[in-house]
Order: sequence, then C-alpha cells, then structure tokens
Amino acid sequence: MNYEQPLSQHWQLSPGGSGITQGADDIGLCIRNILSTRKGSDVLRPEFGSGHFDYLDTPEDVFVPNAVRETVLAIQTWEKRAVVEDVRFDGHAPHMHMTVVWRIADDVAGEIYQTQIFAGQTP
Repeated sequence: MNYEQPLSQHWQLSPGGSGITQGADDIGLCIRNILSTRKGSDVLRPEFGSGHFDYLDTPEDVFVPNAVRETVLAIQTWEKRAVVEDVRFDGHAPHMHMTVVWRIADDVAGEIYQTQIFAGQTP
C-alpha cells in the first residue's frame, strides 16, 4: 500500500488502514487504545491497559476517584509522551463518557488536547 510520508516524529498507521495518524492525533489514539484495554487482556503484555474497568459496577462516588487514579496511572505508565491535565466525566452510570485533557510532554507551547472514551458499560 502507498502511505503518505510522516511529517512528525509521532506517527502510526491509521485505524482505517489508509494513510497514517501523526503528531498529537497519534498520541490521542495511543491514549484511546490504553484506556480501551482492560488490564490483563493483552496476553503478551498483561500489565498493559487501564484498571478503571474494575470499578464500573461501583457507585459513582467510588467509581470517579478510582477511575481518575487508574486513568492517570495508565497514561503515565504507557504513554510517556503525554501529561494528563484533567479527567472529566459526563453522564451517569452505566452510560458515562470520560474526557482526558492532556498535553504533549516535551511541547514548549503546551497546547491542550482532549481524548474522549466511553467509560460505562455497553448497553
């Protein structure tokens, strides 16, 4: 296949299979992959992913602080290129959306990005 040339040091193949994802979009995609993977579900990397799934069936006052902790810990562990600024939740259990506000770690300008993840149980 013919892919365009990367213009950034941060890039990977696009999820759709055509072209590449690069720059901040690449980091956002990595964050989405980390937070969409339950710890222990990747056989070759059993520690990869996030532990926030363990709190899905708990009350919101238990879920939110533990999910924030597990989210920040997972991104600090697996995506060193990003620094988490904030983790926000919209909606109510079991249909919650999590928004991770982050910036590129080595970026001087400090532009802020957001990655949204469905944090609740699937209907």
